[in-house]
This record gives sequence, structure tokens and C-alpha cells, in this order.
Amino acid sequence: MRRTFTTLLLLSLGLVESIAATDPKLLLIEQTLSGFSDREYAAAVERTLGEYEIRTGLNLHPGLLKKCGLKISSDSGIGLATPKPLVRALTVSLMKRGFNQKAITLCDARQESLRQAGFLPALSTGEQDFEGFPVAAWEQLAPGWASEKSLCYENQVLPRQGSQIVPWGDPRVSILPKTLIDEVDFWINLPVLSDGKALGVHGALASASIGNIANGERFLDNPFNASKVAVEVCAIPKLANKNLLTILSLERFQVLGGPNFDASWCRSEKSLLTSANPVIIDFIGLQKINSGRTASNVAAIHPEPPIFTAANAGEIRLGTCRPSDITLIRLPAP
Repeated sequence: MRRTFTTLLLLSLGLVESIAATDPKLLLIEQTLSGFSDREYAAAVERTLGEYEIRTGLNLHPGLLKKCGLKISSDSGIGLATPKPLVRALTVSLMKRGFNQKAITLCDARQESLRQAGFLPALSTGEQDFEGFPVAAWEQLAPGWASEKSLCYENQVLPRQGSQIVPWGDPRVSILPKTLIDEVDFWINLPVLSDGKALGVHGALASASIGNIANGERFLDNPFNASKVAVEVCAIPKLANKNLLTILSLERFQVLGGPNFDASWCRSEKSLLTSANPVIIDFIGLQKINSGRTASNVAAIHPEPPIFTAANAGEIRLGTCRPSDITLIRLPAP
């Protein structure tokens, strides 16, 4: 199939397609969506996953644990959350590959945001599932994990004044998600994209780190510390090694005022971005945000947020954001 670039953005970034990519972190798949329905997402996701498996030689089949996790993003509520058609499409594809319905866990940090975004029933007495798939909220499970020192991430930043005391007693400690570390073969990150004062770009790295731990919201008011925290958490081997993919839908993203939802600053593109490299996902996201801001006569985010440098500093290598390093595979709408 002959593939050509049709977006000025990707051309301007210098992303070029090659025949194959042996390193998953050097591969970026851009899949065009024909629309945002369940059917259209299902076709696009299956095509994306198939391309990923062919290009990398990896597969998304069950391993020894026969379980997987989908890290969704719900902190901004129903207005700016992981699209449900994307979640449904991904669960269908994973079940085709051998996963049982009860073995695919949807997860995020806070129970209340999961409820507000519609991934949990309105009443707390209801089943903890979404259309038959189990749903886990880290804040509910963290007290039982806090005794495991390997799951404790300590940082001197304190929670916002007036925040509830953490059950494990030390507000300087956040709890890593044991489910994604010990109980699944792999997990897939499903962020949403917005700007944000803590990291500049609130997307893949934010979802996999600050948005993936109990007592993580304390970092959102602390830009000086947030980039360091996000990179450190994303680099924890036992968590990072299970993070197989990031899939970002641009069905709705926000260019100003994030990560709190503001409909007036939301934009939309019929596109999925998929990579094992969260840094390139956020780098593309920054271009999308700045393009939207410029079109609305709002100052672009400048200089480039420090998280992109921090993501590849010292011994940490979360993934390149240099476009010349990346192999782009652009797939037309199914």
C-alpha cells in the first residue's frame, strides 16, 4: 500500500516512514478515524494493533498471568476522558487475542472521577465494573498496598491544604499501582491530551505517572517538582516494563485551561496516535496544543516544557522525541 503524508504537522516535524521498526519505542502509528462511533473505533483499533504487531514482532496475547490493564484517564470528568468507544474497541481486540472479559481491568487513580466520567455506576453500591469489565480505583486499593515498601514513592511535596489525611499516615508518600506491576501481563495507557501548568503537556506521561498513583494529585500544583516526579515514576522498571503501549485519541483535546475541563477550549481531530514511546506522543501533543492556541490568538507554550529534556537525562531513557529518530506509519481510515 502506498502511504503519503497529508498533514502539515507531521511534515514539519520531519517524521518519515520506513519499511520496519525493530524497536517499538521508535515506532509511531497514526491511524485516521472515519468517525467516532463504536464501529469506526473498532475497525481503526484492530488495524492499529495488527500493524503494531507486524512491525515490532510483539503480540498482545495473554502471557503467564493471562490478565491485562487499561489505564484510562478520567480526572477531568466526562467532558475530557478516555473515549468509551476506544475502550470498547480495545477490549474487543484484546478478547479476540485470547483475554477473558474479567481479565481486562480498567483503572485510574480516583473512584469519584471514574464515577463522574461514567466508568463506574452513579451509586456506590453498584458493581465495580464497566459493561462487564472490572474497574479498579487506586485510592481504594492503596491502603492495602502501603505496607509494601517497594510500592511506596516518597517525595517531600505535601497535599493541598485541607486534603484528607492519607490512610497510611505519611502524606509525603504516594502508592504505586500494584495491579499494573504484579497482576497483569501488560498494560496499555489511554490518556487524554490537554495543557497543564504542572507539566506543560498533560498527556501520556502524566497519565502513566501522576495520574497512576494514589496521592498523586499533590504534584499538580507544583510545576518545579512535577516533571521530576513524572519522569521518575514512568522510569520505575517494574511499572515501565509492563507498559506496552500508549494510545491517544484526539477525538477531544484541550488547548487552554487544562487539565480541568473547559469545553470552549476543546478541539477535535479524527486520529489515533499509538506508540510504546510516551514522549513522542506528548511531543506531537504539544504541537497540537500550540497549533490550536495560535489559531485562537493565544500565546503558544514556550519554551518547550522541561519534561522533554528530563525524559532522556542521565540514565533515564523514556523514549526519544527527536522526529528524525521516529518511524512513522500512517494508516488511512478503514
